[in-house]
Amino acid sequence: MSSYISLKEKSNHKAVSLILTSLLANQVGLTSIPLDTKAELVSSLLTDLDETGVQQKWNDNALQVLKVLGRDAKGCDNLFSDEGFKILLIHANLLHPESGSNETPVIQESLTCLANTLLLEESTRELFDKYKCVPGVCQFLKDEEISIKTQFLLSRILFVMTVNPQPAVQSLIDDLGIIDILFKIVSKYVEELSGSNSSSREDINSLPITRVMVLNEQLKLLFNLMMNDPKIERDNDLQEKGKSVDCPSKFEKLLLPVLKILLKISRSMQIPLSPPHSHAIHALLNFPIEPYKSICKNENNLDCFDEIITPLVVLIKKLADEDDNAKILIGRELLPDNVDRSKPLEKGDNLTSRLIRLMTSVMLPHLKDNVSELLFSLCDQDANLFVHNVGYGNAVGFLMNRNIMIPPSTTAKYSEKSINPITGQYYDNELPSLSNMTDEEKEREAEKLFVLFERLKKTGVMNVVNPIEEAIKSGKFQEYEEKFKDEDDD
Repeated sequence: MSSYISLKEKSNHKAVSLILTSLLANQVGLTSIPLDTKAELVSSLLTDLDETGVQQKWNDNALQVLKVLGRDAKGCDNLFSDEGFKILLIHANLLHPESGSNETPVIQESLTCLANTLLLEESTRELFDKYKCVPGVCQFLKDEEISIKTQFLLSRILFVMTVNPQPAVQSLIDDLGIIDILFKIVSKYVEELSGSNSSSREDINSLPITRVMVLNEQLKLLFNLMMNDPKIERDNDLQEKGKSVDCPSKFEKLLLPVLKILLKISRSMQIPLSPPHSHAIHALLNFPIEPYKSICKNENNLDCFDEIITPLVVLIKKLADEDDNAKILIGRELLPDNVDRSKPLEKGDNLTSRLIRLMTSVMLPHLKDNVSELLFSLCDQDANLFVHNVGYGNAVGFLMNRNIMIPPSTTAKYSEKSINPITGQYYDNELPSLSNMTDEEKEREAEKLFVLFERLKKTGVMNVVNPIEEAIKSGKFQEYEEKFKDEDDD
């Protein structure tokens, strides 16, 4: 360290290169030097890297040393200063991007230093705005010839610059075309990563930076943009300029590429919800439901929503099957003990009721089957517990298809109150008797009862007579109708 600081003739490029190479060869020692020595070394490197310095022949090595030192903010005050930060911008070709964006090792090392600096010292983000460098980053990202490593560094810089509602967010969305840039890069890598032998096509020159890492940074950037878009404050200005103020429509084109990450890119067997899938889910949380409908129409596929949600359900089931703690946590959310039984289990507005309704959906066959599999798994594949949690009427179809013996009513062992095994509702909360129903309600209930008894007959577990069918054959059904009609008249 002292050999570089004390070197007087730095125009001797060979001697300087040897010293810098020696420093880089001992990075552990370089990161453990005293803070005063570190601060002096950082200052000396920045002085030599200045436009008037003597760095033209060895600036890539000097920047590498600066990168190692800059991983810890202590002793790097000069790097975070206006002058020091400006030197990095110059070497990254961001101060005057109109001069071209030829990719070089110097540019990559400078971008790495900038990314670290912006992350470690928040005040440098104001300097980045001060020197109006965000447009240069976007222009750089539009270049299809840049390497994966440079794409990663530029995306990381924009991610850090949008962590909070910074001025950069509005400019990126309204003026710099960041949504189109993201759409182009994300779509490209999703298609490549979803193809066969995708892992073998990584750019060897970019390793250890990979396409998945770039995709991760782009998804994190998208999340920041959607979270920190100051749309409300500028609605009036946009309307005056004739621009749309509909936030979902701005990001809508990115919905399908993000969904394809879940649908097409294979997941890790060890950690299914690892990046990029976890980042994709975070981004999807910010999209409203309406764009999903648009995708279904554009894809001319009525079952599109069935395909979109099913992989997530499969993923949750896999987590529950392979980890007991995960099963407990998921079970508490999806099948809580305090579920509302004041009405049939599928009639509520909570998440459990919505899932149970899906079990009998004819419009979403894949989702129906996988939701049933998930809930059955959460019940430890115990048919009795399954019926208790979802109701016999909702469980019977799934159990029959799986050739699982239909259990007798055993709800008493799971609850102190008496439960209707068909609906899962407490008997005390059931609807009034037939005498208080309208004709339409009577017909609907009769149809439901008829279907349930027909299903029970087909199981072969017991020989039952459908009372509705028997009443019709014997003529009693007509008598019941007349009796109830007379009661209603009274």
